[in-house]
Parts: sequence; C-alpha cells; structure tokens
Amino acid sequence: MPAIVAASRSAKIFVCGYCHLADGNGRPENAKIAGLSAAYIRAQAWSIHTEDRQPAKPGWVPSTLMKEAIADLSDREIAEAAEYFSRQKTKKYLKVIEREFVPRHGLSCGIFIPADGRLTRLHEAILEMPIEAERFERRDPHTEYIAYVPKGSIERGRQLAANGDNGRTQPCAGCHGADLRSGAELEGPPLAGRFASYLFRQLYGFQAGARSGVAAEPMRPVVAKLTQADMIDLAAYAASLNP
Repeated sequence: MPAIVAASRSAKIFVCGYCHLADGNGRPENAKIAGLSAAYIRAQAWSIHTEDRQPAKPGWVPSTLMKEAIADLSDREIAEAAEYFSRQKTKKYLKVIEREFVPRHGLSCGIFIPADGRLTRLHEAILEMPIEAERFERRDPHTEYIAYVPKGSIERGRQLAANGDNGRTQPCAGCHGADLRSGAELEGPPLAGRFASYLFRQLYGFQAGARSGVAAEPMRPVVAKLTQADMIDLAAYAASLNP
C-alpha cells in the first residue's frame, strides 16, 4: 500500500484510505474506486483538481474533502494511489430492497442511519444506510448496507438501461457493457454493484452540469431528458447487480 493511501501528512487532510477505505470499496457518501482502471482514477482526480467535476450538491462535504486531499499531491503520488486501487477487487456489501414504507432515520457523518424502528413512507427517493451504524463509524470495510428504493424501480431501471425508452435516453450497454460491468474495450466505468445514492448523485450531477469537461460530454445527451424518478430507477437497478 503506498504511503499516500495509508498515512496522512497533515491532521487537516484526510488520507485516501480514510474515506475510500484501504481496499477502495468506499462508502455511500464517496466513490467505490476499487477495480477502476488507473487511467480513469487519474482522470477523475485531475477533473476534481481543475473543477471540471463539481459536487452534485453544492457544499457536499465529501467532495470538499476530496478536493482538499488532492490539492498538493504530485502526479507521482496520484499515479501510485491510482495503480494501487486499480488492483483491488470490487466487493459489494449492499442489498437493494424495494419498499413503500422504510425505517425512520436520522443523519450522522453525511449519511442516513436507522432511528427509532418506526416506519415512514419512502415516496420518490433512495434511502441508503448502514445496517449497523457503529461499524460504519469505525470504518469497518465489511459494513453492510441497505438501499431502500421505490417499488418497481429495479425493473423500470433495467428496462430504461436496456432500451432507452424509444430514444428518450440511450441504452447503457454501449459504454458500460450489457451487464454494466464495463470492459477493457469500453469507455465507461463499471456501474454494477456501486452504491445507489452515489450513482444517483452522478446522474444528477451530469444533468445539472456539475460534471463537465471533455470526459463528461458523452453523458450529456444521455441524461438530458431523464426525470428524477428515472435516475432513481437507473441507480436502483445498477446498484442491485453484482460487480
């Protein structure tokens, strides 16, 4: 493990492994980078540095921390971290469940956590949270998560990803593979098994213009006509797949 992944040089700057975890499988509030190509990881770090990639929600703390973390890194350090994470195996500790009613919840450390055990209606949303908040807080890499999504969203997302709804968007297979696991010959990163709320934020960010630059251009026509419900459905479907 490179030093830049394992040890911070400043008490104010988080090390790579603190947020993305030592194996790169991350948490819902940030990115799962394990198994992405080193070139893709380097490109995303650079786009954050140049501000081509902005947070989908202004002031989103994990994005601010990421920008600060890479601000003074050398190209060599970023390359070392990218190469290390590209060699890690993508793992999934997430179960996607369709529900009309979900557990009441609160907020802690930028993520939803279970509250008093009573139920509340989900409406049009994704509720993603750790099953055990203490394990999440300890940054246990084996923490298990549940993403509650609206009823029918996984199948609706599958259909939309497969056929594009008669031109309203584009099928995902062309860039991300038929199983959304991508491949060496494809431009897009693998999407299968990533956190549902993360996937939604990226779709929303592309549509809102928070993710811009040359690398983001192919996604603009894909997301232009999507509704928020569409993005929830696509995120639910992709998150439900095995990586």
